[in-house]
Amino acid sequence: MRLLTVERSAWRQFLIGLVGLVLIVTAYDVLWGHWLSTPPDANTEGVITTKGEAQRRADRIWGATLFVGGGALLGGALVGLVRRRPVLVIEEDGLDLFISGPKASAYLPWADVRTVRSSAADDHDGGRPIRVLRIDVSDRGELPEDPWGAEWDGEVLSIDATGWSVPLEEVVVHADLALADYRREADSAPREEEDG
Repeated sequence: MRLLTVERSAWRQFLIGLVGLVLIVTAYDVLWGHWLSTPPDANTEGVITTKGEAQRRADRIWGATLFVGGGALLGGALVGLVRRRPVLVIEEDGLDLFISGPKASAYLPWADVRTVRSSAADDHDGGRPIRVLRIDVSDRGELPEDPWGAEWDGEVLSIDATGWSVPLEEVVVHADLALADYRREADSAPREEEDG
């Protein structure tokens, strides 16, 4: 049974789509509109000069780049909003982690989990620290060696929690409760067999 499903934040997807839309409008302005951008140089009769031709070529390059980039952001955001895929599912028996690729998940049973905690990790690009979910595992099982949106540090899997729909602390609380329930049931199971 699913206890908690964590997805990418819809608000974050919306903002990414909004940035894509702004880039598309900017591309239109650079290529044709010239509401904010400077039009190519022209003489008094309206004929584009040699300098204007060079400006037009540069505008076409910038416009195409902005249009493609904006279209990719807008398209990705719309797909993300329409097809809501989880990044993590906490279940009674373990964790379903979507770290094997864009559509594939990897299952980690509670029997292979030592601890689940939140932490901050250094950003590889030198930015501010990022929030991560750290899962200390006793057996990697079939978890990928090179996971998507995560990385291994020995036997600890660190999953980037940036832009999750559920706060990281809440995810940790749910995971700790599910892990404690699993351990309590596992500890009581042998006694029931001995009593029976």
